[in-house]
Amino acid sequence: MPKKIAMAMSGGVDSSAAAHLLKKQGYAVTGFFMRFWSDATCPSRRENSCCDAESIKSARRVTLKLGIPLKIVNAKDIFKKRVVDDFLTEFKGLKTPNPCVKCNQFVKFGWFLRLAQTLGFDKIATGHYCRLKKDQNGVYHLIEGADKTKDQSYFLYRLNQKQLAKTLFPVGDYAKSEIWKIAEKNNLGRRDRRESQEICFVQDDDYRNFLKRHVPAKYFQPGNITDSRGKTVGQHQGLINYTIGQRKGIEQIVPSGEIKLPFYVVGFDKKRNQLIVGRDREIFAKEMALEKISWVYPEASKIALKFSGLTVKIRYGHPPIPCKLKTGEKTQKIRVVFPKPVRAITPGQSAVFYRGDEVLGGGLILPAKSV
Repeated sequence: MPKKIAMAMSGGVDSSAAAHLLKKQGYAVTGFFMRFWSDATCPSRRENSCCDAESIKSARRVTLKLGIPLKIVNAKDIFKKRVVDDFLTEFKGLKTPNPCVKCNQFVKFGWFLRLAQTLGFDKIATGHYCRLKKDQNGVYHLIEGADKTKDQSYFLYRLNQKQLAKTLFPVGDYAKSEIWKIAEKNNLGRRDRRESQEICFVQDDDYRNFLKRHVPAKYFQPGNITDSRGKTVGQHQGLINYTIGQRKGIEQIVPSGEIKLPFYVVGFDKKRNQLIVGRDREIFAKEMALEKISWVYPEASKIALKFSGLTVKIRYGHPPIPCKLKTGEKTQKIRVVFPKPVRAITPGQSAVFYRGDEVLGGGLILPAKSV
């Protein structure tokens, strides 16, 4: 009896090719299309780009082509609670979250995995570009995808052993170009189809407009923009509109008598409702603090503390940076030290640790001086 696999289908080329590969390997595959929450207040009235009518149509066409069932399931409530509401809460706290991390942890590898198990499936599968390796002790190791330009292991660092043991990543050993060839050869996808957005529920492609529709007006109170010496150099329209290292929106600030050099956001004074800006050199730091630490397996924390070649990515797509870990005053926090200053470390983003191409774990970046 072939193993039963619940394949998360988005209608895109990656999950479509993944379903094809699984079926070719002899698995009994059923496609699952998850309907996520969509912003009904958006003027364009466009659906969530991950699960709009076009995506459903594509998923149906692919599953029909492959001869596998397709089930459409409602994940709106869990998505709204765990992804959208968290996104809004973090921004209200002047942090910059990555919603894809929370979606993977709580929705795709949480809610969906539990649903699949309830329905009698052996494992779930997704179209993520990453790989799993099981060692002789039965420990699952999360490895970068073979295609480094498409690797998505960063988004999965919060997954645990129970989740990984019940997961397959069929496209992880392939380059994106190879997946396109598989899809085109088997009539599973088109190159002109829209790729998923990073923030799928922000339909108008501007998260600030999204925030204005869902966050109370008090978070958009105007205030002073000051430099690091306390001198007022302009006015802001709400601290929530800014993130560390940002230049957009403050290009025109030129204090009287100073050379016209760009300013960047370097911090916030929430008590005084002040946006603090500085020169490029002021957004570099030699260390950062993390909270809500998650390790892929228990021994990973010890490896991270001792491994001399440890690197960290401070946001998705950022090059890995050499680093060392030091425990903080509280066990829930750790301090990360760099050999040389790093630019634009942003509170709320995930910092993910790597041993070569293996993900060890990570945590959420705290504002400076949090440990």
